[in-house]
Amino acid sequence: MIDGLYRRLTIPDACYLGKRVFKTLFHEHAVLGSTDKKAFAEDINTITWQYMLKPSTIPIQPYTDDQREYLEIAILQVDLKTLRRTSRIVEIIHRAIPYPLVIVLVSEAGIALSLAHKRLSQAEKGAIVAEDFLTTDWINLAAPTPVQEAFLTSLVLSGLPHTHFLAFYSALVDRVIALECARLTGEYRLDSAAERGENRRQRLAVCHELEVQIAEHKTAIKAETQFAHQVELNAKIKQLNDELRRQSRLL
Repeated sequence: MIDGLYRRLTIPDACYLGKRVFKTLFHEHAVLGSTDKKAFAEDINTITWQYMLKPSTIPIQPYTDDQREYLEIAILQVDLKTLRRTSRIVEIIHRAIPYPLVIVLVSEAGIALSLAHKRLSQAEKGAIVAEDFLTTDWINLAAPTPVQEAFLTSLVLSGLPHTHFLAFYSALVDRVIALECARLTGEYRLDSAAERGENRRQRLAVCHELEVQIAEHKTAIKAETQFAHQVELNAKIKQLNDELRRQSRLL
């Protein structure tokens, strides 16, 4: 199943690495608490460095400025045993490896992709900071939804910008954001304008916050015993849902 994903992406054969990454690497290069160590031991089966995209393997130039160094991009495959601590696992991996990553999560639920932009730390010279972690929902490659199919089709490498690695990686980020927007709008749509794309990310963050508030109010209703307070909470949920629909229309 997972080989079908890589074939769809049309990654050049020269980029293939297929190298096993031992979990002890993250014990050495990341600060792991006891729960994190348990997550790597109990939730991960294997980690494989599948592909390395660099100027010698693909015609894309490195990018460097005073904030970012996008010299190459690695595609890591993480085969999971369980989904208990997936979000924590991807954050640790993104933070432990200094260059941009496309993490391909594989489980019985299907596949998911995780990305995170990286910048040079202003507080610590030479350090890299990962930010804006993004992870898709699970996709069944054997039977993707129409929205997921549109997303997968948009990942074909020939359709991504090849000017430099920052533009290439940013285009992948935009596609993951478009997939998350489609969860709310029902339509997978890419926005080519950078300014509108940034507005889209901000509106999506607002939608996520509204969803959190709605979930919190629904939990509060279950614990509330006074009818008057239940009515108030239901009214608030309706207001939040109305605002969520309004914000979703702007995505």
